[in-house]
Amino acid sequence: MTAALPTTGDVRDLAARLVSDELVVVPVRHHSPACARAVADAFARHRPSRVLIEGPRSFTDLVDLLCHPDAQMPLAVYAWSRPTGSGAGTDGRHGGYYPFCDYSPELVAARLGRAAGLPVAFCDLEVAEQAAAAEGTVLPGDGSLLREDAYRHSRALAALVERLGCRDEEDLWELLVEADPDAGGPDEHLARLTAYCLLARADHTDADLDADATRAREAEMVWHVREALAARAPGDGPVLLVLGGFHAVVVPDLLIAPPPRPQVDTRHVEQGSALVRYGFDRLDRLSGYASGMTSPAWHQRIWDARGRGEPAVDARASAVLTVLLDVADELRTRHHAPVATPTLAAAHRQALLLADLRDRPAPLRSDLLDAVTSCLVQGDADADGQLVRRVTRGVLTGHAVGRVPPGAGTPPLVRDTLERLRALRLDVDGIEPRTVSLDLYRNPAHRRTSRALHGLRLLAVPFAEHVAGPDFVRGTGLARLQERWTTLWTPATEGLLAEQSMLGSTLPEAVDVRFGRLLDSATADGRVPTSVEAAALLAQAAVVGLHDRAVHVSAVVQAALAAETSFAAAVEAAGALALLEGGREPLEAARLTALPTLVATAYARALFLGAGLRGAEEPGEAVATALTRLRELVASPAGAALDEEPFWGLVDGLRREHEHALVRGASAGIAATVGRLGVDDLARDVVGHLDGSVPVAESVAFVRGLLATSRESTWQESGLVAGLDARLSAWDDATFLAALPDLRLAFTDLTPRETDRVAGIVAGLHGGARPDLTVRRDVDAATVQRHAEVSALLATALVDDGLGAWVDAGGAA
Repeated sequence: MTAALPTTGDVRDLAARLVSDELVVVPVRHHSPACARAVADAFARHRPSRVLIEGPRSFTDLVDLLCHPDAQMPLAVYAWSRPTGSGAGTDGRHGGYYPFCDYSPELVAARLGRAAGLPVAFCDLEVAEQAAAAEGTVLPGDGSLLREDAYRHSRALAALVERLGCRDEEDLWELLVEADPDAGGPDEHLARLTAYCLLARADHTDADLDADATRAREAEMVWHVREALAARAPGDGPVLLVLGGFHAVVVPDLLIAPPPRPQVDTRHVEQGSALVRYGFDRLDRLSGYASGMTSPAWHQRIWDARGRGEPAVDARASAVLTVLLDVADELRTRHHAPVATPTLAAAHRQALLLADLRDRPAPLRSDLLDAVTSCLVQGDADADGQLVRRVTRGVLTGHAVGRVPPGAGTPPLVRDTLERLRALRLDVDGIEPRTVSLDLYRNPAHRRTSRALHGLRLLAVPFAEHVAGPDFVRGTGLARLQERWTTLWTPATEGLLAEQSMLGSTLPEAVDVRFGRLLDSATADGRVPTSVEAAALLAQAAVVGLHDRAVHVSAVVQAALAAETSFAAAVEAAGALALLEGGREPLEAARLTALPTLVATAYARALFLGAGLRGAEEPGEAVATALTRLRELVASPAGAALDEEPFWGLVDGLRREHEHALVRGASAGIAATVGRLGVDDLARDVVGHLDGSVPVAESVAFVRGLLATSRESTWQESGLVAGLDARLSAWDDATFLAALPDLRLAFTDLTPRETDRVAGIVAGLHGGARPDLTVRRDVDAATVQRHAEVSALLATALVDDGLGAWVDAGGAA
């Protein structure tokens, strides 16, 4: 059961209990400028003797780096934990970010404490301890250690959003806390913070709090508070505790009845943390950061203005102006969109008036956005406003990237990856993208480079982009002999690579664990992946050089093939496996010793499933495409050991008995192409399907299937062109228009020369010369179709109005 909503008296009583001569608790929202100023005010008013900050205890060792004069925000501490030992598997790995920017209350507390020479310590559970104490799944590898989901999911806050006319809880926070934090003084600001956090907490049960280790973390932090209180000497100032408001509101009660300190066994866990560069783009809540404030550059402008001594209201007004000037500058210089100076003045004036109209002490971000839409968007707000909104969001988010101070060190995985990339002669120090071409077939060193780049790609680390060349996982570009990549080492590369530190200390180890997770996910809870998924896993293992996993993955492929129920999927898997077997040089496929057996198994499974096809089991287009692929497999070097006679038996059976005319046509084309179906038999099939008694859709489908697999049938002695011409001549306009899209698809694969050849045959059937056709390439097929339909409707209307002679005269002309 959730707690009852607090009264005004409850709020003020609790706010008063947060401040005493021994302990000053400052409830904060992470990355809130107003809360950062509240920390500074509390520090000045109460002169603390030591500072405690929410965050894993080990972060205490990083305080000097965070406060280093050369440290440029935003930065983040990435903390991770993973099981010890090489056989630890893929489970039990956790990690998360703890970002800092200039207006982060925690950073302000650390800087003030360090400048005053006070002990500064973090006081929360370590990452591994948080994960072990949680009853639910927490701490994903790219997650935040400062999660604030409770504010977004609070029913009480949602009701307040609606009551005060705000857009969301972010707008509500800005109105109540950020807009004018000086109003009423520090005590009033503390009361507003307390009320906000109590409302968010009221929606959570003890079970909710235990699911993500909230109560265990609070017990740990309270233990540290009691230790700090006990260490105070007579005459010392209070302990200053800076922590999330969601936790702060229970601290007074927990100090009265202290819970036991959590005892978590982490002896078999390796833990680590690293200070890495961060960016405003990742700090923005709109980018998915769980604890981010929307538009960090907007808040930075206000923070900087307050730092220059401007009052809160004036700081917001000046921030509105500088944002508008920057938006206009980007629109003018980068997008060549004119923005008049009077328009900017009007937007600035409108933002101020909107705030006044909405009874707000100063403009909020939402007021600014409304003014931009109203004054800078010319035309439709949804269409023409996209560019203006995108530019405005970019300005509000900002592009700041931090700088790590000297002595911060490098995470082991980042260090190992840099060493490997440099050994492979890849540029990791440049500031412009570089193009790298790799000869996979003749150069072993290039193959090692390819594996490293594919490994980073698997880890989703943005260093190298594959722009051309063979892709054995997706089965594209296989005719190319070289891979081409563009590479650039950026702060995002380093940050996201540090994020993968929970997977391992070296690049091969991290890649192996990531691949293991993919494999575990594909087979979780006894699930058998599709044969296509399984074949792709084997290809992925080969591409990143994990040949040692081939035995396990091959067993998964074998099981997937045995369970496959789709003919088209089985053929696709067979083709993928055959491509792997053909990649002996680039993939060192000779080390995948099970490949020939897997290809044969996939071939046999496809034949078995194909023999059961009658019509409704799979789409005709998919079956036709699969037959072509299976024919290519049988004719390829990888299929040299396969018995092709069962395949031809399957083709003949589908040609005779399948319900879909498209499949019958495709089967006839495949057989005719290699002489398995004679000219007379093919002509008989064509005539039978183009007979006037056969439905139009079936005739056209047969033609589509035949031309998809045997284009040469159009000019051979198959009777196709003559039969189709006779059938078309018998159709009225409505029938022709209905069949036109499928007819167009049927002939779309013909080359211009082949199309010209067919035109000549048709002209000969009618006793004339081949027409000299003018090809319009500025009109697409859909437009032609619409024009033909309109022409038919117009002709019908003329006939209905007694003007049919006009239609006949036009046709004669």
